Amino acid sequence: MASQTAFAKIDLLQPAPTQPLGYYDYFGKLLTPQEASQLVVNKRLNPNDPISYQRVGAVKITKELIAKGEDIFFNRKIGDTFGLQGVFGFALGFAKISNELGVAIASLQGQPTTNLKITLQKDLTVGSRTFPKGTVIPTGLKVLKGQSVALGLTPGFNITCALCHATLSNDSKVIPGVPNGELASPLLIALAPNTAAGFARLNFNPLDPQYKGNGKTIIDSKGHQVELPDPEKLEKAFDDAVLDVPFGHFESSPDGIRDSTQIPSLFTFKNHPYGASGEGAIGPFAGLSALNNGVHSSEINLLAAAQLSADTLGIDPEVYIGTFLQNAAVPSLRLPEGVIVKPSEWLRGVIAPNPTQAELEDQIPAPGTVTYPKLRPSLFSLNGLVFSPNTGKLGDIASGSFLFASNAMSAFQNSLVPPANQTSENWQALTNNSVKRGAKVFEKANCATCHIPPFFTDNKIHPIDEIRTNPARAQSHLALNNLLVPPKLYTFNTPVPIPANAEVLDVPTQGISDTPTTLPKGILPKGGYKTTTLRGLYASAPYLHDGGSAVRAGSLKFDSNGCFTVVNKSGLGLSGTLSQAIPADPASSLRALLDRDLRALVIKANKANPSLVRSNLDGTGHYFYVDRQAGFNYNQQADLINFLLALDDNPGSF
Repeated sequence: MASQTAFAKIDLLQPAPTQPLGYYDYFGKLLTPQEASQLVVNKRLNPNDPISYQRVGAVKITKELIAKGEDIFFNRKIGDTFGLQGVFGFALGFAKISNELGVAIASLQGQPTTNLKITLQKDLTVGSRTFPKGTVIPTGLKVLKGQSVALGLTPGFNITCALCHATLSNDSKVIPGVPNGELASPLLIALAPNTAAGFARLNFNPLDPQYKGNGKTIIDSKGHQVELPDPEKLEKAFDDAVLDVPFGHFESSPDGIRDSTQIPSLFTFKNHPYGASGEGAIGPFAGLSALNNGVHSSEINLLAAAQLSADTLGIDPEVYIGTFLQNAAVPSLRLPEGVIVKPSEWLRGVIAPNPTQAELEDQIPAPGTVTYPKLRPSLFSLNGLVFSPNTGKLGDIASGSFLFASNAMSAFQNSLVPPANQTSENWQALTNNSVKRGAKVFEKANCATCHIPPFFTDNKIHPIDEIRTNPARAQSHLALNNLLVPPKLYTFNTPVPIPANAEVLDVPTQGISDTPTTLPKGILPKGGYKTTTLRGLYASAPYLHDGGSAVRAGSLKFDSNGCFTVVNKSGLGLSGTLSQAIPADPASSLRALLDRDLRALVIKANKANPSLVRSNLDGTGHYFYVDRQAGFNYNQQADLINFLLALDDNPGSF
């Protein structure tokens, strides 16, 4: 495989290379079978034994592995029964609108929809907001032809990766990898009866006096009695904060920062590092397996953040656990009445004496992270846990040897390519050579300095001082830097549960971080953002990590010379698009990214919305413009936009 720098000299409209079958991933390096064999020989192992490759950390990319990853992606639940369902109450939240969902799906009469709309049968109060009976709510849920359950949901209201990372084509075919930008994620989350169990995801201090009231008294880790927040007050305030966030966004980091991001696309091959700030940077598949692991552990395991809450949030772990439990969705998981307890002891001694059957469902401590519940984070696992169901777990498609599921999902995601842009606009732009002219503008404007073809990324994390977008997400993991332990993994042939004599691998960090215990280069000292790929842009509007570069269709009017004027200011920014469940127009949103005058108006619209301000969603930064002040006319700007929107599976063809 040639380097991206070499590809920078080729036609920008050539299809990008795809993940080759039969090759091996070796901690982000793509090895030919011959190279992998030599690696095994160098380790004094038998190259004719498949287990030898697993022992050194090499993963063979096969059709079978990709198929298993696809099965897990579409059909395997995310999240633990104890935390996500028992305490948080995700399914109970969905149950509040289950009748409406049933009626809406039945009304389709077997036909598909890309955005299931429900009509409330009674008033629905969430936080401080009441949605009156009769309100029509677009959920963003996708329903396949003839199906009675939405894509990405199970009958029991568990969720899979497909809920956020797949859509339907016009002919009702599933397209994996495209973000579900229409998903009513804030509402679907806020419906849960104990949404505030995720308080660490936002800037909430449970001991803030404004939440004082009828909270239980507990014993903290220092033996002091502490009064917890009033559960109703905290829940109401937290629901309000969740509802501040636009559709198609999510908040996953227990960092005490409001740093929501858009749901990303999953065209991941050669698009490392992963995550908005590039935190998924090491391990198999160049960090993609670390990111997949995080989705199933550090992002979804709400209780595990208590391990680090004192160091990262300034919140005593017992206060964290008590706040998490006192309003649990399942009454038997709530702290007892009339007795003062230490929450961790009560939980693990009375309700969940076996952590592996409760808060550690399908998760195990990574080697070298000490002992749960006092694990240390590493560059591979931000809470010290690894998603790896028991090898012999019957009926679980994610069951296998150590890290099997995350690696299988990585192989599947790396097999995805952006779907063909078959819009009439793209056909016209290709036919009249606007796309080819746009490629020349792309080069002339030096866009390829960072967005290097054919994958249109330089695979780097750029410091916040350079990229200058809203810093909230960039700073998300800074508090972990002084807590990290060297990243280690068990060999990939290791069964789960882990035997006492299991072999351990040191995960390489050279070239990614200065030491095995420091955050990746570019994140330190103030935070940073990765250079995201430009492939598939036509299917992933709006733009920037926060989606702040957003413009509604019809907001701009063009004259015969290509000059534009804003004819509908209410369609600018997230306020005029996803905050109202209205899609952002790809071409207009890209124009806002490239034109400083239009961007200024978009930022002004975002900053005029208190909900967006509170959520740190403003569309600032990435001040690399292609406009009149930069020496480009409107027609060149339009050509560049058409080029960017053509970057699909085969940019030069329709």
